Amino acid sequence: MTGDVNTSRLLGLDALWAALLDTWREVERALAAYGANALIALGLVLVYALVFRLASRAGQALVRRLVRPDAQATVGHLVRTVLRLTFGLLVVLSVGALFPGLSDWSRPVFRAYLLLLLLFVGWSVVSHLLRVEADRLDLDASLRLLARNLTRAVWVLLGVYLVSAQFGIDLLPILGGLGVVGLAVGFAAQDILANLISGVTLLLDRPFRIGDWIRTENHEGQVAGLTLRTTRLRTRDGEFVSIPNKDVAGAVVENLTAGGRLRLNIPLGVTYEGGVERARAVLLPVLQTFPGVLADPPPVVLVQELEESRVRLLLRFWIDAEGVASSPVTRMRVLEAARAALDAAGLAVAYPRLRVQLDPAPEMRAD
Repeated sequence: MTGDVNTSRLLGLDALWAALLDTWREVERALAAYGANALIALGLVLVYALVFRLASRAGQALVRRLVRPDAQATVGHLVRTVLRLTFGLLVVLSVGALFPGLSDWSRPVFRAYLLLLLLFVGWSVVSHLLRVEADRLDLDASLRLLARNLTRAVWVLLGVYLVSAQFGIDLLPILGGLGVVGLAVGFAAQDILANLISGVTLLLDRPFRIGDWIRTENHEGQVAGLTLRTTRLRTRDGEFVSIPNKDVAGAVVENLTAGGRLRLNIPLGVTYEGGVERARAVLLPVLQTFPGVLADPPPVVLVQELEESRVRLLLRFWIDAEGVASSPVTRMRVLEAARAALDAAGLAVAYPRLRVQLDPAPEMRAD
C-alpha cells in the first residue's frame, strides 16, 4: 500500500464540517450585530400581545354594555378585527425601527394598514346591504350564499391588488400568467367546471330550495345543501347523497313540496262479485278519517281499469307539504287500513288469475 486512505475526505465529512463552521460564524456575527435588538423585539411582541388581550376583553365588555344584543356579534367582530390590525401595525413598526433594513417599509405598511381598515369596514357595509337585499327579494339560503361568496371573492381580490400596490408589486402580469395557466387547467378539469356552471345555473334558476323534497332519475330526498359542485340530498333512510350538479341540471327534477299539497294515488284491486259501489262505500270512510289525509280536496275512489279477473280501483287523496316526508309510510298504512276494512265488510281483495283450459289431445278424442 502506498498510503492510508483519508476516510473523512472520501465521505465528504470535511466539507460538511467546514460548512457547519461557516454557518455558525455567520450566526455569531448576526447575534453580535442584532442579538440585543432581537431580544427587545421579542419582548415588545409579548408586551403587545398582553396589551391586545386586555384591550380585546375591555372592548368586548363595552360592546356587551353599550350595543343591542342582536348587534353584539357583528360589532364585537368589528372591534376584534380593528384591534388585531392596529396591534399588528404597532408590532411591525416597532420591530422595523429596531432593524435598519426594515425601517424603509414603515410608510407602505402604514398605508396598507389604512387600506385594510377601509376594506374591512367597506365589507361590513356591503355585507349588510347584501343581507337587506336578500331579505327584500326573499332569496333562499343557497342563493344568499352564492351572492355572498362571489362578492367576497371580488372584494378579496381588490384588497390584495391594492395592498400589493403599496409595496410596489404589480399583479397584472402575474394575473395574465395565471389566466393562461387557468385556461390550461380548465381543459384538464372540464367536469369540475361543468359542475360549477351547473351549480350557478341551479342557484339562479331555483328549481328547488333548501328543505324541498325532490325526485330525480335515480334519487329522492330532501335538499340539505346546494354548493357550486354538488347537490346534497337527505334520503328517507337518513342517508346523505351528493349528486354532481351537472347530473341534476341535465335531468328531470320533480319538486314534491314546491306546490304545497301532494296527491297520492294508490291502486287496489277488488273482485267483480263485490261490486264497485259497495267497495267505494267501504273505502271512502277509511280515507276521510285517516290521519294526515286532507278533507279539502276530498278523497275519492275511482275505477282505474277493468281487468279480466278484477276491478282496479284508485284511492286518490291529498296530503300537506309537511306530510311529504312520510308519504311512503302513509301509503302503506292506507293500504293496510283499506285491506282491513274490506275484510271486515266481507269483500275480497282480488289478485290476478289465469284460467287454463286443457283440451284433450286429438288421438284421445272420441270418434
